Amino acid sequence: MGLGKQAKILTKTQVEATLGYLSNSRYPLRNRVTLLLSVKAGLRAKEIANLTWDMVMTSDGEKPYIHLTNEASKGKTGGRVVPLSRELRSALSDLRHVSSGGRPSPFVITTERSARTTPQAIVNLFSRWYEELGFHSGRHNLMPPALPRAPA
Repeated sequence: MGLGKQAKILTKTQVEATLGYLSNSRYPLRNRVTLLLSVKAGLRAKEIANLTWDMVMTSDGEKPYIHLTNEASKGKTGGRVVPLSRELRSALSDLRHVSSGGRPSPFVITTERSARTTPQAIVNLFSRWYEELGFHSGRHNLMPPALPRAPA
């Protein structure tokens, strides 16, 4: 994407369509959490891939926020704190419950063959989902645009 170009943002309808599509995927819960981390928390692919359970959970249960460390985030300013929506918090809790029965991993998003995933794998997931749904988007959050866009 060239300088000065803003990637398109998914509409609420597109997010709902994607969640419906993912409910019939091979890993519906993991995929739902991956999408929600992007659209509800605004995380980048690198942040999703590097997110660990201790960033979203305490020993007592859920945190109301995600505390991204420098290693997980893009910056070098001590990480960042991202509030969790109820929907994302619930999905994370469900995924944690399911994940604890299998092979334990410190990472939230895992693959069938690995205890973690890569940022490129996250990008590939989004690309495949959106291509199969007929969407063309590079940015996956619901932040409203600063100015109204002209029809395409």
